[in-house]
Amino acid sequence: MKNKLKYESIMVSVPSGQQVHMMRFYEDKNNLGTPVFMLHSVAEQGNSFYQGRGGGLAHYLARQGYDVYVADMRGKGKSWPKVTPSSTFGSHELITEDIPAMVKKIVAKRGPVAQIWVSHGWGGVLMCACYARYGDSLCPVARMVHFAVRRQAQALGFEQKWWFAVVWGVLARLALKLNGYLPAKLLHFGSCNESARSYQDYCDWAQQAQWLDGDDEFNYGEAIREQQLPPSFYVASRGDGLQGHPSHIRQFMMELGPHDGRLLVLDSQAGSLHDYGHTEMLCHEDCEEDHFPLLLDWLREAATVE
Repeated sequence: MKNKLKYESIMVSVPSGQQVHMMRFYEDKNNLGTPVFMLHSVAEQGNSFYQGRGGGLAHYLARQGYDVYVADMRGKGKSWPKVTPSSTFGSHELITEDIPAMVKKIVAKRGPVAQIWVSHGWGGVLMCACYARYGDSLCPVARMVHFAVRRQAQALGFEQKWWFAVVWGVLARLALKLNGYLPAKLLHFGSCNESARSYQDYCDWAQQAQWLDGDDEFNYGEAIREQQLPPSFYVASRGDGLQGHPSHIRQFMMELGPHDGRLLVLDSQAGSLHDYGHTEMLCHEDCEEDHFPLLLDWLREAATVE
């Protein structure tokens, strides 16, 4: 039977006047473990990391003693206000305002202790971009964990070409023109809508060789290689060929420059219980018997070495 966890809903003000939300999970407030900051993917919200009945990575790590903080990025989940046609923010604001504000809130609660940063999908690109700008100046980052994170996307087959060219290209742009934002929830692209600028940044960064900020032209590709990245654990799945093909995850891992990086590819033909889909790798009921323990072993191994 799963232990009962404690929860805290945290609102964080950002310089623009908007508020972003974090859901905190922990087991014993008098014996808190390492703080873990989690950032979700494009067109999603924080509940990608947790299920209502105690499933998902956030619940799992909290039951292992970690102090887990799951973000709802601007306009998503319980963050306020929601995405509308008047939403003008893009990746620049998420990287320079929202992520730093949430990380600083964790520091305010826990002090300047080293954090573990965990991401899923496009959240990992934003997370690494933030680290490229600020390094450990926001807080010391002990480890990074990235699930299905890729930046550039090169179509490897007909299905991917159809998805990027027609679905994310023609259909998404038409919907954006009609609505003033990307109605991702209506189009079944995800659980939350995206602002026009966020959508454009996503498309630009996925297609361009250089990794540049659309507002101030900050070169994330160069800056990330100048940082001393913490040891990082990357997870890809054979069943996630459309949004996170293993070759794209490996490409992103290499783009970040020399660092202690480990890649785990979930593959039923190689011993995994399933070929997990894009979000299934975070919340499927079998994750706790499959790859979550491998991640936990890596985290504990790292803590022992330190």
